[in-house]
Amino acid sequence: MIETRDLNDQAQFVLKTETSYPYLQAKIQSLEKEKTEIDIGEEEKAISAAYKLIYSFIDQGVKDAASKVDPAKVKVAGKKWLEGVRDKLLGLKVISITLDNQDDAYLIFETLNTRGKDLTAADLAKNHLLRLLPSKGKAIDRPKDHWVEMQSTLEQANRPIQMATFLHHYWLSKHPFTTEKELFKAIKSEVSATNVRAVLDELRTDSDLYRGIAEPERLALWNKGNRDVEDSLRCISDVLNIQIANPLLLTVLRLFSAKQLKDGQVREIFWLVERYHYLYTTISNLPSSGGVSKMYAAHARALATAADANARGLCINEFKKKIKTKAPARETFITRFKAHNYLNARHKEIIGYTLWKIYKHQNPAVDVDRQSQSLEHLLSQSTGGAAIHSIGNLLGVPAKYNGEVLAANSFAQKKALLIQHGYILEPQIAAATSWGAAEIEQRTNDLAELAYDQVWAIK
Repeated sequence: MIETRDLNDQAQFVLKTETSYPYLQAKIQSLEKEKTEIDIGEEEKAISAAYKLIYSFIDQGVKDAASKVDPAKVKVAGKKWLEGVRDKLLGLKVISITLDNQDDAYLIFETLNTRGKDLTAADLAKNHLLRLLPSKGKAIDRPKDHWVEMQSTLEQANRPIQMATFLHHYWLSKHPFTTEKELFKAIKSEVSATNVRAVLDELRTDSDLYRGIAEPERLALWNKGNRDVEDSLRCISDVLNIQIANPLLLTVLRLFSAKQLKDGQVREIFWLVERYHYLYTTISNLPSSGGVSKMYAAHARALATAADANARGLCINEFKKKIKTKAPARETFITRFKAHNYLNARHKEIIGYTLWKIYKHQNPAVDVDRQSQSLEHLLSQSTGGAAIHSIGNLLGVPAKYNGEVLAANSFAQKKALLIQHGYILEPQIAAATSWGAAEIEQRTNDLAELAYDQVWAIK
C-alpha cells in the first residue's frame, strides 16, 4: 500500500522520507503524476532509474504472460502473473535491528558494507564523520544537515560534481597522496573526535570553493584588478576541461579566500596551469599520467602546509620550475597546432579560445569578451579548398560583425569593413592585398610560433 488515510481521513503516504522530497512523492508515489518539472539531484536520478526499470519489468511481464494464452484469458493471465510478483515481494524478510546508541548503528553499517555491495568513499566517510559527531536529539541533527547541504551544493553545479570526487581532491589538497580506492582508509586514520568538527566545517567551506573552480562567478573573490585571474580559472575548467589540477586550484582558492595569497601569486599559478595544459594536453594531445596527478597533489599539499608567506612564495617558485620541465617539444606543438580544423566541434572551441587569447596578447588595452566572440573566415567558405577551415584563415571578431556586416564578402571587403568598425587587424592581415592558400599557411605557422614562444610560453 502506497497511500492510506490517517485519523482525520487525510491522504498520507505510507513511506515518508527525509530526502527526495517532493520528487518521490509527486513523480513516483502519486497515482496522478505531477506534470511540472522538478529539479533533481543524483539521489532522485537513481530513484527515477529504479522506477523506470521496475515499471518496464512489470509491463513486459504482463505482456509476456498475455502472449502465451488465448485472447479471452489475457486479463486472467496478467492478473495471475502480477499476483505471483506480489507474493514474492510479500515473502521478503526485513530485519530490523534496534540499538542502544548511535555509535553501534554506524559500526553495524560499516560491518554490513564489508559483506555486501561496495559503497563509495563518500558513503563511508559520511558514516565515519557523522558517527564522531552524534546528533543532540531526535529532533535535530545539524551535522547530517550540513552534509546534505554540502552534497546539494555540489550536485546543483552546472556540471554536477560527485561527492567522492570532491572528497578525494579535498584530501589531496592537504594530505599525502592516496588513490580514491584508499581514501576512506586515510580519512579514518586521520580524522578523530578531536578534529572532526574542524574537518566538517572546512569541507562545507571548501565545497563552495570547489564548485567555484568550474563556476568562478560564484566566488566573491574578484574585482576589477584581478578579473583576468577569474578568466584564467574559467578557461582551465570550461575551455581546457582540466580536472587533474583541482587539488592545487582548491588550495589556492582556500588561501586566497583567507588572504594568504596575493592577486599576483594566484595569477601566476593559474596561468602556469592554463599554459601547461594548453601546450601539453589540449594542442599537443599528450596524455596526463599519474605523475602529473601526483605533481599537483604534492604542490597543493606543500602550499597548504607552508609556514608563512615566504614559504608560500618558495612553493610557487618550485611549482614553476617543475611545470617548465614538462612543456612539450616546440616541433610537436607546432605540428599539432596546424592540424586544428574549424569543422571539428572540439577544435572549433579551442580555435576560438586561441584567437581570443592571441588578440588580447597583441592588444592588451582592448577589452574583449570571449563569450560574445564569433569566428569569421577571412577567405569565404564558398571559395572551397583544403585550407579554408584552418586556423590561419580564421579571425575572432565580435558576434555583431559576423553575418550581416561581413557576410560572404571578399577578403578586401571584409578587411575594409573591420577597419571601418574599429577592429584592430594583425599586421600580416592589414598589409595583405590578397588572401589565398599561401597566406593562410604562413599565418597558421606564425600563429603556432607566437602561441608557443610568447602567449603560452612558460618562462
